[in-house]
Amino acid sequence: MLGDHDTALGYTVRASSRARRVRLQVDARDGLVVIVPTAFQRSRVPDVVRAHSVWIERALARTAERRDRLLLSGEDPLPKRVEMPGIGLAWDVDARPTNARGVRARAAGGLLVLTGAVADGDACRNAMRRAVFAAAREGLPRVLTGVEDETGWRAEQMTVRRQRSRWGSCSARHTLSLNASLAFLPGPLVRHVLVHELAHTRRLDHSPAFWALVERHDPEWRAHRAELRDAWRHVPAWADTGR
Repeated sequence: MLGDHDTALGYTVRASSRARRVRLQVDARDGLVVIVPTAFQRSRVPDVVRAHSVWIERALARTAERRDRLLLSGEDPLPKRVEMPGIGLAWDVDARPTNARGVRARAAGGLLVLTGAVADGDACRNAMRRAVFAAAREGLPRVLTGVEDETGWRAEQMTVRRQRSRWGSCSARHTLSLNASLAFLPGPLVRHVLVHELAHTRRLDHSPAFWALVERHDPEWRAHRAELRDAWRHVPAWADTGR
C-alpha cells in the first residue's frame, strides 16, 4: 500500500491493490486516511472527502483527546506499574540493563522485567506492548468463559487482536474478536462488551429485541455503553498504538 499526505486538506491518501472501492478510515495516530483502489483518479478524492464531511468531523472529534495523548506519549517516562483490571492482573515494572540488543519483557507473578537496552524508551514500550498483548490473549478467554457461563450463550471461536477502535465484534459464524486493550478497562465495562458481543450470537443486529437480550444480563447497559464511548482514557498512552 502506497500513500501520500495532503497537508492542505488534512488527510492521507493510500492506494491499495486490494481495495475495491474508496474507504475512509479515522484513527488517533494518522487522522483521516482515504484508501483508494490503485487505478482510482486522485483528483476525485477531494469530492469524496467533501461528500462525507459530516461523518469525518464527528469521527475526528471522537479521536481528538486520544490523538493528543498519543502525540505526547513519546515524552513520557516508562511507567513503574501496569494495571490491567479487565483481566485481574497488575505488574510492577523492573528495568535491568544488559548488553543484549533490543529489549525483552518477561512477566513473572506481579513483576514485569525488562532486560536489554532499557535506556531506549521506544524499545521498552514495544516490549511492554507485546507483554500486554500476550497477557490479554491468555486472560480475556478466561473472562469470556465466565460470562458465557452466566448467560448460557457461547461463542464458536474467539480471537484477540490489536484493533484500531472497536472493543469487540461478532461475526455471522459467532466468532468473537476482542480488542487486547480491554485488559486496561474496568471489569464492569469488559463484562458489558462481552455480554453485548455474546448477545449477537442470538441476534446479529441492534434491534429492540437485541437490547432486551443485553438488558437481561446487563441491566445497566445504557450507562456502560455511554462510559464506553470515552473508555480509551483507561488505556495508557504508551500502550495505545492508535491503530
